Amino acid sequence: MMFRILLAFCLFSTAASVTLVICQQYCSSVQGAASYDNCAPWNSYALASNQTCYNLCVHNCAAVYDGSCMTGNGFRCCLKTTPTKTQEFVTSGCNKLYNNLPGM
Repeated sequence: MMFRILLAFCLFSTAASVTLVICQQYCSSVQGAASYDNCAPWNSYALASNQTCYNLCVHNCAAVYDGSCMTGNGFRCCLKTTPTKTQEFVTSGCNKLYNNLPGM
């Protein structure tokens, strides 16, 4: 019985770490390279001097949405794009970095 509990814990831990690695790769994508439909900024969040957008993307992807935001509509780099007035993508300022606009 103890072996089964240990095995289940190991499988869960492995799945969580795989999700984290996939989310890190997803959040570091960039235009012109291997990219994703809803996360292909002009400047990679991972290479920006301010890592806030990258960290927010990885956190949301791995911990909040468990990877489902990578393919779902209503997200841009795992930041919500709805509702319009309070969308996380704009309120965080990550839209400026995503579109290569001045100010971030």
